[in-house]
Amino acid sequence: MNQNSRRSGFTLIELLVVIAIIAILAAILFPVFAQAREKARQATCASNLNQIGLAWMMYLQDYDETIQSNNDDPIPGGIDGTTFTVSPMFCLTPYTKSQQVWLCPDRNEHFTATSWANDSKANDPSGCFDNVNKTGACLGYGFNDGLVSDGGYGLQDANATDAMGKPFNQGRSYSQITSPAQTVAFGDTYDNPDYSLAMDNIMSRLGRAGAPAISTASLRHMGDFEFAFADGHVKPIKMIVANYNGFGPIGLPANQNDAADWCIDPNQTGSYPGGTSGNYPLAGTGETCTQAIHDLYSNSTLIP
Repeated sequence: MNQNSRRSGFTLIELLVVIAIIAILAAILFPVFAQAREKARQATCASNLNQIGLAWMMYLQDYDETIQSNNDDPIPGGIDGTTFTVSPMFCLTPYTKSQQVWLCPDRNEHFTATSWANDSKANDPSGCFDNVNKTGACLGYGFNDGLVSDGGYGLQDANATDAMGKPFNQGRSYSQITSPAQTVAFGDTYDNPDYSLAMDNIMSRLGRAGAPAISTASLRHMGDFEFAFADGHVKPIKMIVANYNGFGPIGLPANQNDAADWCIDPNQTGSYPGGTSGNYPLAGTGETCTQAIHDLYSNSTLIP
């Protein structure tokens, strides 16, 4: 038989080599594709926060540069008729015109009820229920109420009570911000329903129903949280998850210098529920914001 008339084809070794090359290329390219998709979602967040920042500026103009407050008073017509935390979304909805702008494409916790009319807190294992948010999902963004929640370091004063005895944080005047270009106003958060950016709240839903694990590696946007600053510009800050001794998981900027962006004034003295070392979540009361930052970092260990 003429050797030249035989059919040519791949040998088994050649086929295995081709498969191995394809597998190697896939292993190299798939993470690149995933990162590109994540960057696209992060860009959506930056766009959302840009709109929220502009809405906030319009709100401030209409209210004589008085920053919105927070309280837990009942809102008439609420879904369950009980309480609702007056979140920044509630105050800015007339300016954003849509609740969709408050949704981060990488935050997946949501209501489980089949219809809003039949919803209840029993159908809300993620804790998204707040009587006003009708998107069916936890909001993605929160407000800078301070380096430590209720401490008075941020854009709202220290925790107090209103005439009904409910928790109340009075909004400050915009003129009290010492450096608007270096003060965070809104940004990515895992908190709800208050949607706080405080270090002890910003990661508070990690590890719960529908949320990522309590770890830095699990953070959305590969840890690059987007923030709208008090002057209107938007930029990312690399965040980590850490364990504060005696308190538990908190969120911190990876660069300690960035933590000052949560201070309305670095010399502002805090007034929060303090006490003995390791208590909520600073070593004691009366620290300036700069001292509190040092306290947080010196008493925390990274959760990879």
